Amino acid sequence: MFFQNVEFFETDKFQYLLIHKNGSSSVLQCMGKVFEDYTPTFDINLDKVRWTVIRDPYERFISGLKYDLALQNLELKDINKEDLYQSLVNIQKRDKGKINHAGSQVPYLINTHIDWYVDIKDLSLFLKMHFNQIKYENVGRKNIELNINKEEIMKHLKLDYYVYNTIKNSSCLWKWQNGNILC
Repeated sequence: MFFQNVEFFETDKFQYLLIHKNGSSSVLQCMGKVFEDYTPTFDINLDKVRWTVIRDPYERFISGLKYDLALQNLELKDINKEDLYQSLVNIQKRDKGKINHAGSQVPYLINTHIDWYVDIKDLSLFLKMHFNQIKYENVGRKNIELNINKEEIMKHLKLDYYVYNTIKNSSCLWKWQNGNILC
C-alpha cells in the first residue's frame, strides 16, 4: 500500500497531476483532442511546467463519496463511515478505479513541485484558453441522496482546508490574467 497517489500525464510541454474528482476526466479528454500522445508517468520532470486542479474539500468529498457508492452499488447505511477517511492506495487496483475517491487531495500534492494550481471553478476557462476546448460535464452514475452530518465530515477535512486555502491565497493559483501557462 502507498500513502501517496501520484500520477502525472506528460506532454512535450508540461506535466498534469491527476487528482481524482477534480475534473480529471475533463482535462484528459481535452488533452487527448490536442496532443496525439501524452503518457502517464510517476516521475516528476522539473524541466516542465507542472499543474493540477484543486477543489473545495467538502464538495470533492461529497462527489467522491457519491461516485464510490454508485460504483459499488451501495448506500451510505451499508458502509463503515470511518473507512471514508482512509487515503491509502493499492497501486495494483488503482487502474481499475478501486481507490477511495472521497479521500484527501493532500496526499496527491506532497512533494510534487506543482507550479500552477487551477481551481475547479476556473477549469472551463482554463481548458478553453489552453486547449481551445470546453469542459466535459461528467454525469454521475446515479443520483444518491446522502443523509450525512456535514460537521462530522468537516472535522476530518481540517488539513485539506488548510492546504486548499493556502493554495487559494498563493501566487501559484492560476487566474485568467495569467494567460496560457503551458506554452
